[in-house]
Amino acid sequence: MNKKIKYFLLLISVVFFWGLTFPMMKLALFYISPVLLLSLRFLLSAVLMIPLIFKNKKLFEKNNLVFGIIGGILLFLAYYFQTVGLKYTTSSQSGLITGMYVILLPLISLLYIKIKLNKIDVFAVSIGFIGLVLMSSFNFSSQYTFGDILTFICAIFYALQTVYIYKYTKFLDSMVFTFYQLLVVGVLSSLFLPFHVDFSGLVVPVVIFTIVFTAIFASLYAILINTKALLYIEPTAAGVIYVGEPVFAVITSIIIIDEVPTMYTVVGGIIIVIAMLIETVHKYIEGKNSYDTA
Repeated sequence: MNKKIKYFLLLISVVFFWGLTFPMMKLALFYISPVLLLSLRFLLSAVLMIPLIFKNKKLFEKNNLVFGIIGGILLFLAYYFQTVGLKYTTSSQSGLITGMYVILLPLISLLYIKIKLNKIDVFAVSIGFIGLVLMSSFNFSSQYTFGDILTFICAIFYALQTVYIYKYTKFLDSMVFTFYQLLVVGVLSSLFLPFHVDFSGLVVPVVIFTIVFTAIFASLYAILINTKALLYIEPTAAGVIYVGEPVFAVITSIIIIDEVPTMYTVVGGIIIVIAMLIETVHKYIEGKNSYDTA
């Protein structure tokens, strides 16, 4: 099996784990605060990674250190807004709105690495926003609106972080780069903990399981594989796989916590997924054509 196919399949497993974490974290947030969940999850991930990198000669190279810290800050902001937002919205809506980072990638790419937008990009972004408004049920006093807004901010930072990885991962050691990202998210989350932290929820089995599971599979495994996969899979093809994240989030939310999405969530979510598919398939065809004519 060549490396491209190998990482294509591994990336699908990553997207599944990311989708699965939405209902799991929603359950855990009934017992502990968002920043405590993030702090323990990412510090545990970083600790688990130490045996993999402590002999790596590139651990203290300036580029790996600086770019890793910046990537970690962007990742922290994405996870912070997502996790706090998840406390105030449903796990289905959180997954679908987070997935909008795929649609926002062209706009962020234009601003950050000067890749021009075309009509399809504008169309996909526009209908994606229509889907987002639909999910809010046209009611901005809705109990979920605050959480939806925070989650949309999260999508912006995910898009920023994804473009950042696309730009720099080829020049860095993927293991060291991943370690610094995990460590920075864990440390920054800890800094946001209140002075009087309530640790009582940590004895709840679902909280313990969520922290360990997300630390191993949704953070350590997922971020390492995602960073490494982008060495072999072009962003346009990876984008098609990322579309699966909100789909898995909705399906697992229905199965695990019996969360039945509203009609507005279903219709808005379908529109968002269609927008994501339009954008990613367009980029894939565009990239393939440019490759064929090169």
